[in-house]
Amino acid sequence: MNARNRFENRDIISTMPDDILGNILSRLTMKEAVRSSVLGTKWRHNWTFFSGVLEFEQSRRNFHLRREHVGILTKCNVFVIEWERFMTHMSKVMKSLKSSSMQGLRICMDLGDPWRAAEWVKYAAEKDVQTLDLDFSYHFSVPIYKMSELTIHNVFPSRGYEMKSLCNLRLSSVDVSGEVIEGFLASCPLLETIRVIKSKHLVRLKVQGEALRLKHLELVDCHIMDLYISAQNLQTLRYLGEFGKFKFQNIPSLVEASFGGIFCSFLQSDIGRVDFYEVLIGADQCSEIGIVHAVSGMPVFDNVKQLEIRIPHRSGASLDHHVYLLSSFPSVRVLKIKFQRNDLREVKEKWKANMEHEYLNLRELEVSGYRRDPSQMELLINIFEKAPNLNRVVVDPLSSMHVDRSPDVRAEYREMRRETTKWLADSLKPHLSPLTQLIVL
Repeated sequence: MNARNRFENRDIISTMPDDILGNILSRLTMKEAVRSSVLGTKWRHNWTFFSGVLEFEQSRRNFHLRREHVGILTKCNVFVIEWERFMTHMSKVMKSLKSSSMQGLRICMDLGDPWRAAEWVKYAAEKDVQTLDLDFSYHFSVPIYKMSELTIHNVFPSRGYEMKSLCNLRLSSVDVSGEVIEGFLASCPLLETIRVIKSKHLVRLKVQGEALRLKHLELVDCHIMDLYISAQNLQTLRYLGEFGKFKFQNIPSLVEASFGGIFCSFLQSDIGRVDFYEVLIGADQCSEIGIVHAVSGMPVFDNVKQLEIRIPHRSGASLDHHVYLLSSFPSVRVLKIKFQRNDLREVKEKWKANMEHEYLNLRELEVSGYRRDPSQMELLINIFEKAPNLNRVVVDPLSSMHVDRSPDVRAEYREMRRETTKWLADSLKPHLSPLTQLIVL
Protein backbone atom coordinates (compact mmCIF):
# COMPACT_ATOMS: atom_id res chain seq x y z
CA MET A 1 0.00 0.00 0.00
CA ASN A 2 1.49 3.33 -1.05
CA ALA A 3 1.68 6.42 1.18
CA ARG A 4 -1.39 8.02 -0.40
CA ASN A 5 -3.59 5.00 0.27
CA ARG A 6 -2.30 4.76 3.84
CA PHE A 7 -3.22 8.41 4.39
CA GLU A 8 -6.70 7.95 2.88
CA ASN A 9 -7.42 4.91 5.06
CA ARG A 10 -6.18 6.58 8.23
CA ASP A 11 -8.83 7.21 10.90
CA ILE A 12 -8.16 10.93 11.42
CA ILE A 13 -11.23 11.53 13.60
CA SER A 14 -10.14 8.98 16.22
CA THR A 15 -6.80 10.78 16.64
CA MET A 16 -8.45 14.05 17.64
CA PRO A 17 -8.26 15.25 21.27
CA ASP A 18 -11.07 14.18 23.64
CA ASP A 19 -12.51 17.68 23.96
CA ILE A 20 -12.88 18.03 20.16
CA LEU A 21 -14.48 14.59 19.89
CA GLY A 22 -16.78 15.54 22.73
CA ASN A 23 -17.76 18.70 20.86
CA ILE A 24 -18.56 16.63 17.75
CA LEU A 25 -20.63 14.11 19.71
CA SER A 26 -22.49 16.93 21.46
CA ARG A 27 -24.07 17.84 18.14
CA LEU A 28 -25.87 14.48 18.25
CA THR A 29 -28.52 13.28 20.67
CA MET A 30 -27.28 11.60 23.85
CA LYS A 31 -28.47 8.20 22.59
CA GLU A 32 -26.56 8.64 19.32
CA ALA A 33 -23.45 9.74 21.22
CA VAL A 34 -23.53 6.61 23.39
CA ARG A 35 -23.93 4.41 20.31
CA SER A 36 -20.60 5.73 19.01
CA SER A 37 -18.85 3.64 21.70
CA VAL A 38 -19.07 0.58 19.41
CA LEU A 39 -16.85 2.23 16.77
CA GLY A 40 -13.65 1.14 18.49
CA THR A 41 -11.57 1.15 21.64
CA LYS A 42 -10.78 4.84 21.27
CA TRP A 43 -14.48 5.64 21.12
CA ARG A 44 -15.53 3.55 24.10
CA HIS A 45 -15.54 6.43 26.57
CA ASN A 46 -15.69 9.46 24.27
CA TRP A 47 -19.42 9.87 24.91
CA THR A 48 -18.60 10.85 28.50
CA PHE A 49 -17.36 14.20 27.13
CA PHE A 50 -20.85 14.91 25.74
CA SER A 51 -21.90 18.54 26.37
CA GLY A 52 -25.10 18.87 24.33
CA VAL A 53 -28.69 18.52 25.58
CA LEU A 54 -28.89 15.68 28.10
CA GLU A 55 -32.42 14.32 27.70
CA PHE A 56 -34.13 11.57 29.67
CA GLU A 57 -37.54 10.81 28.18
CA GLN A 58 -39.85 8.12 29.55
CA SER A 59 -43.23 9.46 28.47
CA ARG A 60 -43.11 7.63 25.13
CA ARG A 61 -42.92 4.28 26.92
CA ASN A 62 -45.80 5.28 29.20
CA PHE A 63 -47.74 6.35 26.12
CA HIS A 64 -47.56 2.76 24.83
CA LEU A 65 -47.99 1.12 28.23
CA ARG A 66 -51.36 2.77 28.82
CA ARG A 67 -52.62 1.26 25.54
CA GLU A 68 -51.41 -2.31 26.00
CA HIS A 69 -54.21 -4.87 26.30
CA VAL A 70 -53.20 -6.37 29.61
CA GLY A 71 -54.59 -6.15 33.13
CA ILE A 72 -54.07 -3.16 35.41
CA LEU A 73 -51.92 -5.12 37.87
CA THR A 74 -49.64 -6.24 35.04
CA LYS A 75 -49.33 -2.65 33.82
CA CYS A 76 -48.49 -1.45 37.33
CA ASN A 77 -45.83 -4.13 37.74
CA VAL A 78 -44.25 -3.27 34.38
CA PHE A 79 -44.39 0.44 35.20
CA VAL A 80 -42.61 0.05 38.56
CA ILE A 81 -39.89 -2.16 37.08
CA GLU A 82 -39.26 0.18 34.15
CA TRP A 83 -39.40 3.28 36.36
CA GLU A 84 -36.70 1.88 38.67
CA ARG A 85 -34.57 0.88 35.65
CA PHE A 86 -35.00 4.36 34.17
CA MET A 87 -33.95 6.07 37.41
CA THR A 88 -30.87 3.84 37.74
CA HIS A 89 -29.87 4.48 34.13
CA MET A 90 -30.28 8.24 34.56
CA SER A 91 -28.10 8.27 37.68
CA LYS A 92 -25.32 6.28 35.99
CA VAL A 93 -25.25 8.53 32.92
CA MET A 94 -25.13 11.71 35.01
CA LYS A 95 -22.22 10.39 37.11
CA SER A 96 -20.31 9.29 33.98
CA LEU A 97 -20.31 12.63 32.15
CA LYS A 98 -17.03 14.54 32.48
CA SER A 99 -17.84 17.76 30.63
CA SER A 100 -17.80 20.90 32.75
CA SER A 101 -20.68 22.53 30.87
CA MET A 102 -23.78 21.38 29.04
CA GLN A 103 -26.34 22.91 26.70
CA GLY A 104 -29.33 21.56 28.57
CA LEU A 105 -30.90 19.04 30.93
CA ARG A 106 -34.38 17.72 30.21
CA ILE A 107 -36.13 15.08 32.33
CA CYS A 108 -39.60 14.03 31.19
CA MET A 109 -41.06 11.15 33.15
CA ASP A 110 -43.95 9.90 35.25
CA LEU A 111 -43.98 10.93 38.92
CA GLY A 112 -40.30 11.73 39.13
CA ASP A 113 -38.64 11.39 42.53
CA PRO A 114 -39.52 14.09 45.10
CA TRP A 115 -36.17 13.77 46.84
CA ARG A 116 -34.07 13.82 43.67
CA ALA A 117 -35.40 17.03 42.06
CA ALA A 118 -33.12 19.25 44.15
CA GLU A 119 -30.18 17.02 43.12
CA TRP A 120 -31.06 17.50 39.46
CA VAL A 121 -31.23 21.27 39.82
CA LYS A 122 -27.86 21.25 41.61
CA TYR A 123 -26.43 19.02 38.86
CA ALA A 124 -27.71 21.47 36.23
CA ALA A 125 -26.03 24.32 38.14
CA GLU A 126 -22.73 22.43 38.32
CA LYS A 127 -22.88 21.70 34.59
CA ASP A 128 -23.68 25.35 33.82
CA VAL A 129 -26.66 24.41 31.62
CA GLN A 130 -28.43 26.82 29.30
CA THR A 131 -31.80 25.01 29.48
CA LEU A 132 -33.37 23.24 32.46
CA ASP A 133 -36.61 21.36 31.71
CA LEU A 134 -38.28 19.18 34.36
CA ASP A 135 -41.60 17.69 33.19
CA PHE A 136 -43.52 15.31 35.44
CA SER A 137 -46.98 16.03 34.05
CA TYR A 138 -47.60 12.77 32.21
CA HIS A 139 -49.06 10.48 34.86
CA PHE A 140 -49.35 6.82 33.90
CA SER A 141 -50.77 6.15 37.36
CA VAL A 142 -53.65 8.65 37.26
CA PRO A 143 -56.21 6.42 35.48
CA ILE A 144 -55.17 3.48 37.68
CA TYR A 145 -54.83 4.86 41.19
CA LYS A 146 -56.84 8.09 40.63
CA MET A 147 -53.89 10.00 42.08
CA SER A 148 -53.99 13.41 40.44
CA GLU A 149 -51.88 15.19 43.08
CA LEU A 150 -48.58 13.55 42.24
CA THR A 151 -46.35 16.57 41.94
CA ILE A 152 -43.02 17.41 43.50
CA HIS A 153 -43.36 19.36 46.75
CA ASN A 154 -40.98 21.48 48.79
CA VAL A 155 -37.74 20.27 47.25
CA PHE A 156 -36.32 23.51 45.86
CA PRO A 157 -34.14 25.82 47.92
CA SER A 158 -35.64 29.12 49.05
CA ARG A 159 -33.43 30.84 46.49
CA GLY A 160 -32.51 29.54 43.06
CA TYR A 161 -29.08 28.09 42.41
CA GLU A 162 -26.72 30.47 40.67
CA MET A 163 -26.72 29.59 36.99
CA LYS A 164 -24.88 32.22 35.01
CA SER A 165 -25.61 30.52 31.65
CA LEU A 166 -29.25 29.53 32.21
CA CYS A 167 -31.49 30.94 29.45
CA ASN A 168 -34.57 28.69 29.63
CA LEU A 169 -36.36 27.35 32.71
CA ARG A 170 -39.34 25.02 32.26
CA LEU A 171 -41.08 23.32 35.17
CA SER A 172 -44.19 21.17 34.75
CA SER A 173 -45.93 19.54 37.75
CA VAL A 174 -43.10 20.79 39.96
CA ASP A 175 -44.31 22.73 43.00
CA VAL A 176 -42.24 25.89 43.42
CA SER A 177 -42.99 29.08 45.32
CA GLY A 178 -42.78 32.60 43.96
CA GLU A 179 -39.65 33.09 46.06
CA VAL A 180 -37.92 30.29 44.17
CA ILE A 181 -38.82 31.78 40.77
CA GLU A 182 -37.66 35.21 41.95
CA GLY A 183 -34.45 33.57 43.12
CA PHE A 184 -33.82 32.21 39.64
CA LEU A 185 -34.49 35.65 38.15
CA ALA A 186 -32.02 37.25 40.57
CA SER A 187 -29.25 34.66 40.18
CA CYS A 188 -29.54 33.87 36.44
CA PRO A 189 -28.62 37.05 34.49
CA LEU A 190 -29.25 35.46 31.05
CA LEU A 191 -32.67 33.98 31.84
CA GLU A 192 -35.03 34.69 28.92
CA THR A 193 -37.78 32.04 29.22
CA ILE A 194 -39.76 30.86 32.25
CA ARG A 195 -42.51 28.30 31.96
CA VAL A 196 -44.29 27.00 35.08
CA ILE A 197 -47.22 24.59 34.78
CA LYS A 198 -49.31 23.17 37.65
CA SER A 199 -47.51 24.55 40.69
CA LYS A 200 -49.85 24.79 43.66
CA HIS A 201 -47.32 26.62 45.81
CA LEU A 202 -46.97 29.45 43.30
CA VAL A 203 -49.35 31.93 44.97
CA ARG A 204 -47.40 35.23 44.81
CA LEU A 205 -44.89 36.30 42.18
CA LYS A 206 -43.02 39.51 41.36
CA VAL A 207 -41.27 39.71 38.02
CA GLN A 208 -39.26 42.92 38.05
CA GLY A 209 -35.75 44.28 37.73
CA GLU A 210 -33.95 46.82 35.57
CA ALA A 211 -31.42 44.26 34.32
CA LEU A 212 -34.09 41.60 33.62
CA ARG A 213 -33.64 39.92 30.22
CA LEU A 214 -36.85 37.89 30.46
CA LYS A 215 -38.62 37.67 27.09
CA HIS A 216 -41.12 34.82 27.52
CA LEU A 217 -43.25 34.08 30.60
CA GLU A 218 -45.79 31.26 30.83
CA LEU A 219 -47.82 30.51 33.97
CA VAL A 220 -50.44 27.77 33.57
CA ASP A 221 -52.78 26.16 36.11
CA CYS A 222 -51.02 27.71 39.11
CA HIS A 223 -52.77 29.19 42.16
CA ILE A 224 -51.49 32.74 41.73
CA MET A 225 -53.46 35.35 43.66
CA ASP A 226 -50.90 38.16 43.60
CA LEU A 227 -48.94 38.85 40.40
CA TYR A 228 -46.80 41.87 39.53
CA ILE A 229 -44.95 42.13 36.22
CA SER A 230 -42.60 44.95 35.25
CA ALA A 231 -40.31 43.62 32.53
CA GLN A 232 -39.09 45.91 29.79
CA ASN A 233 -37.93 43.08 27.48
CA LEU A 234 -40.96 40.79 27.90
CA GLN A 235 -42.31 39.85 24.47
CA THR A 236 -44.76 37.01 25.14
CA LEU A 237 -47.00 36.35 28.13
CA ARG A 238 -49.29 33.39 28.68
CA TYR A 239 -51.41 33.12 31.82
CA LEU A 240 -54.07 30.51 32.49
CA GLY A 241 -55.54 30.33 35.96
CA GLU A 242 -57.42 32.13 38.69
CA PHE A 243 -58.18 35.81 39.06
CA GLY A 244 -56.40 37.78 41.78
CA LYS A 245 -54.58 41.01 42.47
CA PHE A 246 -52.65 41.50 39.24
CA LYS A 247 -50.70 44.48 38.00
CA PHE A 248 -48.84 44.78 34.69
CA GLN A 249 -46.71 47.82 33.93
CA ASN A 250 -43.62 48.75 31.95
CA ILE A 251 -43.95 45.98 29.35
CA PRO A 252 -43.42 48.02 26.15
CA SER A 253 -41.97 45.09 24.17
CA LEU A 254 -45.02 42.83 24.63
CA VAL A 255 -46.29 41.60 21.26
CA GLU A 256 -48.07 38.38 22.15
CA ALA A 257 -50.42 37.63 25.05
CA SER A 258 -52.59 34.66 25.97
CA PHE A 259 -55.14 34.50 28.79
CA GLY A 260 -57.31 31.61 29.94
CA GLY A 261 -59.20 30.26 32.91
CA ILE A 262 -61.13 32.57 35.22
CA PHE A 263 -58.68 35.33 34.42
CA CYS A 264 -60.33 35.77 31.02
CA SER A 265 -62.35 38.51 32.73
CA PHE A 266 -59.17 40.60 32.43
CA LEU A 267 -60.03 41.02 28.75
CA GLN A 268 -63.15 42.98 29.60
CA SER A 269 -61.36 45.75 31.47
CA ASP A 270 -57.60 46.13 31.02
CA ILE A 271 -56.60 44.51 27.73
CA GLY A 272 -57.84 47.50 25.74
CA ARG A 273 -55.20 49.69 27.38
CA VAL A 274 -52.30 47.69 25.96
CA ASP A 275 -51.19 48.02 22.34
CA PHE A 276 -50.93 44.41 21.14
CA TYR A 277 -49.64 43.75 17.66
CA GLU A 278 -50.48 40.07 17.84
CA VAL A 279 -52.77 38.60 20.48
CA LEU A 280 -53.36 34.96 21.28
CA ILE A 281 -56.31 34.43 23.56
CA GLY A 282 -56.88 31.00 25.11
CA ALA A 283 -60.28 30.30 26.61
CA ASP A 284 -59.52 26.81 27.82
CA GLN A 285 -60.75 25.54 31.15
CA CYS A 286 -63.17 28.45 31.56
CA SER A 287 -66.52 28.12 33.24
CA GLU A 288 -69.51 29.39 31.27
CA ILE A 289 -69.62 32.45 33.55
CA GLY A 290 -65.96 33.20 32.92
CA ILE A 291 -66.48 33.10 29.16
CA VAL A 292 -69.53 35.40 29.34
CA HIS A 293 -67.60 37.91 31.40
CA ALA A 294 -64.68 37.72 29.01
CA VAL A 295 -66.64 38.53 25.87
CA SER A 296 -69.29 40.95 27.13
CA GLY A 297 -68.60 44.42 25.77
CA MET A 298 -65.23 43.48 24.30
CA PRO A 299 -63.74 46.08 21.92
CA VAL A 300 -62.86 45.29 18.31
CA PHE A 301 -59.15 44.60 17.77
CA ASP A 302 -58.36 45.63 14.19
CA ASN A 303 -54.60 45.12 14.60
CA VAL A 304 -54.70 41.43 15.55
CA LYS A 305 -53.21 39.18 12.85
CA GLN A 306 -53.18 35.85 14.63
CA LEU A 307 -55.73 34.44 17.07
CA GLU A 308 -55.86 31.16 18.98
CA ILE A 309 -59.00 30.01 20.80
CA ARG A 310 -59.19 26.90 22.94
CA ILE A 311 -62.75 25.67 23.38
CA PRO A 312 -63.80 23.20 26.10
CA HIS A 313 -66.85 21.71 24.47
CA ARG A 314 -69.60 19.22 25.14
CA SER A 315 -71.03 17.51 22.11
CA GLY A 316 -73.85 19.51 20.54
CA ALA A 317 -73.56 22.41 22.99
CA SER A 318 -73.96 25.99 21.83
CA LEU A 319 -70.79 27.92 20.91
CA ASP A 320 -72.40 31.37 20.99
CA HIS A 321 -69.83 32.79 23.40
CA HIS A 322 -67.00 31.88 21.07
CA VAL A 323 -68.84 33.42 18.11
CA TYR A 324 -69.02 36.66 20.12
CA LEU A 325 -65.32 36.36 20.87
CA LEU A 326 -64.42 35.85 17.20
CA SER A 327 -66.46 38.92 16.31
CA SER A 328 -63.92 41.09 18.14
CA PHE A 329 -61.14 40.08 15.71
CA PRO A 330 -62.33 40.78 12.15
CA SER A 331 -58.81 41.41 10.75
CA VAL A 332 -57.26 38.11 11.75
CA ARG A 333 -55.10 36.38 9.10
CA VAL A 334 -54.34 33.11 10.92
CA LEU A 335 -57.00 31.53 13.14
CA LYS A 336 -56.32 28.50 15.35
CA ILE A 337 -59.23 26.72 16.99
CA LYS A 338 -58.41 23.99 19.48
CA PHE A 339 -61.39 21.97 20.68
CA GLN A 340 -60.74 20.39 24.06
CA ARG A 341 -61.89 16.86 24.82
CA ASN A 342 -65.68 16.81 24.59
CA ASP A 343 -68.32 14.64 26.28
CA LEU A 344 -70.85 12.86 24.08
CA ARG A 345 -74.51 13.52 24.72
CA GLU A 346 -77.80 13.56 22.84
CA VAL A 347 -78.35 16.69 20.74
CA LYS A 348 -81.91 17.93 21.32
CA GLU A 349 -81.78 21.12 19.25
CA LYS A 350 -79.33 22.09 16.53
CA TRP A 351 -77.30 25.20 17.30
CA LYS A 352 -76.96 27.86 14.59
CA ALA A 353 -73.84 30.03 14.23
CA ASN A 354 -74.15 33.65 13.10
CA MET A 355 -70.88 35.56 12.65
CA GLU A 356 -71.21 39.34 12.69
CA HIS A 357 -68.28 40.14 10.37
CA GLU A 358 -66.71 38.89 7.20
CA TYR A 359 -63.09 37.78 7.58
CA LEU A 360 -61.63 39.15 4.37
CA ASN A 361 -58.05 38.85 5.64
CA LEU A 362 -58.32 35.27 6.89
CA ARG A 363 -55.92 33.06 4.94
CA GLU A 364 -55.35 30.04 7.17
CA LEU A 365 -57.54 28.15 9.62
CA GLU A 366 -55.98 25.48 11.84
CA VAL A 367 -58.24 23.09 13.77
CA SER A 368 -57.37 20.44 16.36
CA GLY A 369 -59.61 18.26 18.50
CA TYR A 370 -62.23 18.13 15.70
CA ARG A 371 -64.68 15.25 16.23
CA ARG A 372 -67.34 15.85 13.54
CA ASP A 373 -69.61 17.21 16.23
CA PRO A 374 -72.61 19.12 14.77
CA SER A 375 -71.82 22.32 16.69
CA GLN A 376 -68.17 22.17 15.70
CA MET A 377 -69.17 21.69 12.06
CA GLU A 378 -71.67 24.58 12.26
CA LEU A 379 -69.00 26.94 13.63
CA LEU A 380 -66.41 25.96 11.01
CA ILE A 381 -68.86 26.11 8.10
CA ASN A 382 -69.96 29.59 9.17
CA ILE A 383 -66.30 30.67 9.21
CA PHE A 384 -65.87 29.24 5.67
CA GLU A 385 -68.84 31.31 4.49
CA LYS A 386 -67.45 34.49 6.06
CA ALA A 387 -63.88 34.00 4.76
CA PRO A 388 -63.92 34.24 0.94
CA ASN A 389 -60.11 34.45 0.71
CA LEU A 390 -59.35 31.40 2.84
CA ASN A 391 -56.42 29.50 1.31
CA ARG A 392 -55.86 26.59 3.69
CA VAL A 393 -57.73 24.60 6.32
CA VAL A 394 -55.34 22.47 8.38
CA VAL A 395 -56.71 19.69 10.59
CA ASP A 396 -54.31 18.46 13.26
CA PRO A 397 -54.85 14.94 14.70
CA LEU A 398 -52.93 15.94 17.84
CA SER A 399 -55.18 16.32 20.87
CA SER A 400 -54.66 18.96 23.53
CA MET A 401 -53.34 16.48 26.12
CA HIS A 402 -50.35 15.64 23.90
CA VAL A 403 -49.22 19.08 22.69
CA ASP A 404 -46.43 19.30 25.30
CA ARG A 405 -45.10 15.80 24.78
CA SER A 406 -41.79 15.01 23.11
CA PRO A 407 -41.51 15.26 19.30
CA ASP A 408 -41.45 11.45 19.05
CA VAL A 409 -44.70 11.09 20.98
CA ARG A 410 -46.39 13.86 18.99
CA ALA A 411 -45.33 12.33 15.67
CA GLU A 412 -46.48 8.88 16.73
CA TYR A 413 -49.86 10.13 17.96
CA ARG A 414 -50.43 12.04 14.71
CA GLU A 415 -49.60 8.92 12.70
CA MET A 416 -51.90 6.78 14.83
CA ARG A 417 -54.83 9.22 14.43
CA ARG A 418 -54.20 10.31 10.83
CA GLU A 419 -56.63 7.97 9.01
CA THR A 420 -59.41 8.64 11.51
CA THR A 421 -58.79 12.38 11.23
CA LYS A 422 -58.95 12.18 7.43
CA TRP A 423 -62.37 10.56 7.72
CA LEU A 424 -63.51 13.26 10.14
CA ALA A 425 -62.15 16.03 7.89
CA ASP A 426 -64.00 14.65 4.86
CA SER A 427 -67.22 16.07 6.33
CA LEU A 428 -65.85 19.58 5.74
CA LYS A 429 -64.95 19.15 2.05
CA PRO A 430 -68.44 19.86 0.58
CA HIS A 431 -68.51 23.21 2.38
CA LEU A 432 -65.12 24.50 1.19
CA SER A 433 -64.38 26.59 -1.84
CA PRO A 434 -62.59 24.73 -4.68
CA LEU A 435 -59.67 27.15 -4.15
CA THR A 436 -59.25 26.20 -0.47
CA GLN A 437 -56.85 23.39 0.43
CA LEU A 438 -57.86 20.87 3.09
CA ILE A 439 -54.77 19.42 4.79
CA VAL A 440 -54.49 16.75 7.48
CA LEU A 441 -51.13 16.89 9.28
